[in-house]
Amino acid sequence: MKRIAIVTDSAASVPPELAKEAELEIVPVGIQIDNRFLREGIDITAEEFYAQLEDKENITTSQPSPGDFLEVYNRLVDKAKEIISIHVTSKQSGTVQLVELLKENIPIRITVVDSESASMGQGFVALAAARAALRGMGREEILDIIKRVKQKTAVFVAVPTLKYLARSGKVSRVQAMVASLLAIKPILGVKDGLVQAIDKKRSYGQALERMIALVQERFPTEKLTIAVLHSNALEMAEEFKQRVESQLRCAQVFVAEMGASLAVHGGQGMLGIAAYAGEL
Repeated sequence: MKRIAIVTDSAASVPPELAKEAELEIVPVGIQIDNRFLREGIDITAEEFYAQLEDKENITTSQPSPGDFLEVYNRLVDKAKEIISIHVTSKQSGTVQLVELLKENIPIRITVVDSESASMGQGFVALAAARAALRGMGREEILDIIKRVKQKTAVFVAVPTLKYLARSGKVSRVQAMVASLLAIKPILGVKDGLVQAIDKKRSYGQALERMIALVQERFPTEKLTIAVLHSNALEMAEEFKQRVESQLRCAQVFVAEMGASLAVHGGQGMLGIAAYAGEL
């Protein structure tokens, strides 16, 4: 029996092979399409999601269903002595609050952690915790690691179009139209637990270069573990990965696809960088 099991949700964008290697349990985020609830990666593939995103305006994401959480937690009761459950920032999702309620129904201890981040910002925290759990570390040791990774992680995403941000209500349609006419490309970042615009450039290429510069400014001397993020743009991500490797001090670089919880707001073609100052 494991000492501690680690659970997260699919908003973390953790590549499946890394999750499997670390024995990280992932609960699927919900996708609402025309009032139908679908589980990311289970009831709908990434390809089907993006096809629907292009065709329909009534698409949103939601926290995982209580039933999916309970299924994972109950399965782990016989495999672990306790659980640490790490989730997308509570300032933009009700997942943390949901899990706090659900844990009362589980007979082993569950410690709920707010990652205060999203995508691989959350994913780095979950992976670090899962790998520490595999090494047999205790709860307090893992929570210390989580705190350190949170403090040393930054996430930036370049958005090629404001169409989806306007659709989701994150910017007004008038703002989106004006910005589109001016060819403004926003850069999103996670600050104080909120995903918000932190910079903008006149072209997408400039936005990508600015993301690299933002990482350099945040971590001027440290060796970095980097996830190059993308939304249905693998070829672009592989090309961008080469630029990242040539310009940043990298200990490890890999490509990860953003989950639906980000893609629903930015659409296809987004690229991003999640950087952790250290090696996981």
